[in-house]
Amino acid sequence: MILAIFFTALTVSCYSAVDSSYSEERAHELNETVMCPVCPGESIDQSQNPLAIQMREIIKDKLDQGWSDQQIKDYFVERYGPSVLLAPPSSGVSLIIWIVPPIIVIFAILILILVIKSMTKNRIVNDRLQKVNPSKKEVSEYSKRLENIIDEP
Repeated sequence: MILAIFFTALTVSCYSAVDSSYSEERAHELNETVMCPVCPGESIDQSQNPLAIQMREIIKDKLDQGWSDQQIKDYFVERYGPSVLLAPPSSGVSLIIWIVPPIIVIFAILILILVIKSMTKNRIVNDRLQKVNPSKKEVSEYSKRLENIIDEP
């Protein structure tokens, strides 16, 4: 009987420990996605501002009440606007923020490839031109032959 009580107590304590660590992990992840309204560009996880501390407590309370991550984000967006989220929404006008950087990277890579091809092409042309340049001996022989041709009637 004592062993049954011991194992039951052990199981319950392990379950609650796992549940609380999961809740803490979710709170930490949410804290990293919500921006402190007072400290621009800083998440409430990093900020030591009293408002950020209060927002972290609100997140813990909402998680304890069973709110989903999206509901909590919507709660803060409703109060502080969409700029309170560190990651901009991926819809509407904000979609441009998600699309433009990859396009710029692709264009930069294409320009780099074209520049490298142009540089190698110029090097090949220069190498061929250097091979075409005759030596002084060849020039003098050619001049002599031309003079002979001109002097002939």
